[in-house]
Amino acid sequence: MGNITVSDNVISEIAYRAMCSVYGVEPEDRDFKKFKKNISVERTPEDNIIINVKVEISYGQNIVQFSQNLMKAISENVTQMTEKVVEAVNVVVINVSESKNAEEGTE
Repeated sequence: MGNITVSDNVISEIAYRAMCSVYGVEPEDRDFKKFKKNISVERTPEDNIIINVKVEISYGQNIVQFSQNLMKAISENVTQMTEKVVEAVNVVVINVSESKNAEEGTE
């Protein structure tokens, strides 16, 4: 037959869309698209995948639980769509921000 190669850009896009689902935003959201550059993909010698994600979390949110949900969503989506082994999803929290709901509630 032949070879099927899935580029790192495709894996990054899958991870981004999984991240959007966890955050509850549309992938086309202009404000959220800036986080797309915070996703990097590495490959192990066995051609397994390691995904590194830098994220911003809303103040008051459980960082560990949110990060675990994000790791699971990214890992499951990439594995399902590419049949590649996701060895790790590393999450780095780079900022804590005010949530949009909290800002809308203040006058």
